[in-house]
Amino acid sequence: MKRLFLAFLFSGGGLFAQQIAVFGEKDFYVVDSSPASPRLKDGDQVAFLDSYRTEIASKAPFEEAMELVSPPAWGKTVSASTRGRIQFHPSFPRGFSCHLTLENLLPGHDYILTLNGNPARAGNDLLLTPVPSNEQERYYDFLIVRTDSSGRYDTGLGVYLRPGAYDVRCYVKDTSDFKIVLYRDFFKFTVR
Repeated sequence: MKRLFLAFLFSGGGLFAQQIAVFGEKDFYVVDSSPASPRLKDGDQVAFLDSYRTEIASKAPFEEAMELVSPPAWGKTVSASTRGRIQFHPSFPRGFSCHLTLENLLPGHDYILTLNGNPARAGNDLLLTPVPSNEQERYYDFLIVRTDSSGRYDTGLGVYLRPGAYDVRCYVKDTSDFKIVLYRDFFKFTVR
């Protein structure tokens, strides 16, 4: 079943505007109206999924929004019209709840969604992986997504995270060369 879903996700077929609960880069679940849950064993993950389902059902508006833009010279520009937007709750139980829209990227192409910290800011120690050239700085590649035939990706995301305050960057990286194509410098949220 998971293999079939992975093929569906990476083909870009019909996934857009759905809700995805993310537990890791290759560990995610499409949340639909079915009461069935994935076979989660960790109590915190189950509680997060329950909170995320409740939030989806309530259709509560997001309190915060921010634009993703093409990076300066250290990144890579796909086109002058490439852009993104994240709407999110500044506080959420056991994770980060948002709606992500990406536009005018390469069609049918894979991108990595990343949270990137800084040792001098909150949340850096809560992220999983040290940056190879700077081990004090940490990041979390939390999901690989594929754009549709027009270079768009549009979905709701619930990302399971460690509790704490976060002041991190958001990156969209090209899987072919790992260069950043969209980013948002530091923004804050809290995982309760």
